[in-house]
This record gives sequence, C-alpha cells and structure tokens, in this order.
Amino acid sequence: MTNTDVPATFAATVTVTGQADRASAASGECTIGTARVAPGDQVVILGDSGAAYASSALEAGSINERPDGTGVCTYTSPFDAVPANQRNYVIWMNNFTEQSFTSDELKNGATYRLCSSAPTDSSHVAVGRDSGCAP
Repeated sequence: MTNTDVPATFAATVTVTGQADRASAASGECTIGTARVAPGDQVVILGDSGAAYASSALEAGSINERPDGTGVCTYTSPFDAVPANQRNYVIWMNNFTEQSFTSDELKNGATYRLCSSAPTDSSHVAVGRDSGCAP
C-alpha cells in the first residue's frame, strides 16, 4: 500500500473552429493565416499552476468548404484527465493565440477559436465561449 495522492481530474471536450483561408473537406486540412490545421495536431490545456497540463489530438469534425476554397473548419479535441482545482485554464495550439477558460466552461464544452494573429498587448484573447478572432 502507498499513500500517494492521486490528483483530481475531469474530462472535457473542446471544439476547435476557425475561418480558413484554404479548406479541404477531402483531406480534413485547413489553412488559417499561414498555419495548417489537421486531425492529429495537438491541443494543450495549461492550468494556472505550473504542474497542471493536459494535451489531446484534434479529431476530424466538419469542413464547410466554399467554392472559392475558403471555409469554416471545426474539429474536436477530447481530454480524459484535465487537472482539477485550477482557477483558470489556457488552451493553445502552435501558431494560434491562447484563450482562457474556467473549469466550468471546459466541463460544459468550451470552444477554442483559431486566430492566426497574436493580440497587440500581453493579455489573452477574450474569455472562452465569447472569444472570436478580430476581423
């Protein structure tokens, strides 16, 4: 027997979506700005303590490809064990801005919007469910 504490965790599914400059329903790939997004890309959740970390791969969702090659790309990213008891969580993917969420937002299905440009100041993009990309 050991007395090792097992940290509390919760499951979450994050919807990842963005307006693509190039979208391909056939391949499941989208290009937003200069960044390519496809199933298998990693999504990271970081808690406000340095030890709270979880990552998950994108899963295919829907690619609504327009005749001009642009479109709306939507993926899901299921997390089995997000560390609990953090005040806030930041979700990010390489080449995209990070966005802040609460544990309740994550548990209820947060939406991470793929924004290709960083904010002009050092703050995060707007909080979770209402965040969007600048026009």
